[in-house]
Amino acid sequence: MRSLASALLLGCTLLLSLNGTAQPSASLTLLWETDALLTTIESAIYDPESGFIYTTNIEGHFMDKDGVGSISKVSMAGEIVERDWVAGLNAPTGTAIHNGRLYVTDIDAIVVVDIAAGEVEARHAIDGAVALNDIAVDAEGVIYASDTGGNAIYRLRAGQVDAMATDIDTPNGLLPQGDDLLITRWTPQTVDRLSLETQELSPIATGIAGPDGLEAVGDGTYLASGFNGLVYHVHADSTKRLLLDTTAEGARAADIDYVPGKRLLLVPTMQHNTLRAYRLAR
Repeated sequence: MRSLASALLLGCTLLLSLNGTAQPSASLTLLWETDALLTTIESAIYDPESGFIYTTNIEGHFMDKDGVGSISKVSMAGEIVERDWVAGLNAPTGTAIHNGRLYVTDIDAIVVVDIAAGEVEARHAIDGAVALNDIAVDAEGVIYASDTGGNAIYRLRAGQVDAMATDIDTPNGLLPQGDDLLITRWTPQTVDRLSLETQELSPIATGIAGPDGLEAVGDGTYLASGFNGLVYHVHADSTKRLLLDTTAEGARAADIDYVPGKRLLLVPTMQHNTLRAYRLAR
């Protein structure tokens, strides 16, 4: 793991509003960064049961069924425990965990990995899917997968897949919240709330550049990543503040994960090929 003394400057000591006004309510401090071995890392997720972080590594082109994609196993100290923990995937992106299973989107399929065994248990092909991206699970164990390329959201229940919505403009990050599904949308550059009952969309925040991952902080606010290397703090009143900007060094911020009990934000840097961990202070 590389020394990060100089990189601590990336941990913002102030929240910055979009017009540059200082907001002294929260900050991010960089704790560690893995070695640059996680090729085209797209997402990361912490599993409290195993105590490890799992990352998806596209490795090839995000639309190629080339079998070179992988999942890595990383310690909470930032050490890569097993680089090719699961291999032979195509272009794995989003991750979700439920009942000892890791769910992964892989172009046009949802892959299910038995975490204890470290093996692929099942693969659910989705007819019509173009470019699956994020994946999330609700309190009932229902799995949702966004199809950014196909403007759709799919749902996996009891081993069966159905199209939950087919007219959502470029959905990306997903976050189930009670009777709603929160969505980041790439082209509109928004965070929206989708009613699971009525399918009505309502805006939460706008002007999110390259919206990707979305995580709940646990206090009614959210963290949303912008692909070019941005992390926003989104409030219930629709205001947002810029917490992190790594665009100058070319480090992306893809599908993030937040661990509330540890106040830990995990940021995949995509083509930078590393996973970074930040402490969120409020």
